[in-house]
Amino acid sequence: MRNLVEEAAGWLPIPKGNRNPKQLADICLKAEYQGPFEFIFYCYYAFPTDYPEHIRRIFGKEFFRQIIEPEAIDEFKKIIQETSVETVVTFNKGIFNLVSESKVERYIKCLIKGDLIQSQIKGIERDIPIYLTFPTGFIYHEKYKELRKASLEKIRTAISSKSNVTEQKNT
Repeated sequence: MRNLVEEAAGWLPIPKGNRNPKQLADICLKAEYQGPFEFIFYCYYAFPTDYPEHIRRIFGKEFFRQIIEPEAIDEFKKIIQETSVETVVTFNKGIFNLVSESKVERYIKCLIKGDLIQSQIKGIERDIPIYLTFPTGFIYHEKYKELRKASLEKIRTAISSKSNVTEQKNT
């Protein structure tokens, strides 16, 4: 479902014939799509759970705070530097608060109003903007699809206007 919203917002224009999960994965992993951006999909924590806060419960708060969290932020910064990422978009408030200079608390109402939530990645040598959009599980509003699409469109416009990104094939 998230892919349909991203496509509708103009992020990932993939033909309807290429919509099964394997085809989407192949297209994205090989960057064989037309569009204004090259995507890097990054999982912040290397341990699979439904929600990041579950990791803290599994390993304990102390181990999480002393080992997992510092390693995760170091790896994130390393990937940002090595890949020359120009912008980060996150669907998770907790991750946004960990890696950005600004913190947010109650953000869903702001997004529903149409606000753009952005900051800068902290602790790296260059300015990298980060945007926060609705979480992937945001489905409890009667207009959730339209709201998610509008948020991603606003982010796309902000990214494009700041970097003059032109549509090209990412290969």
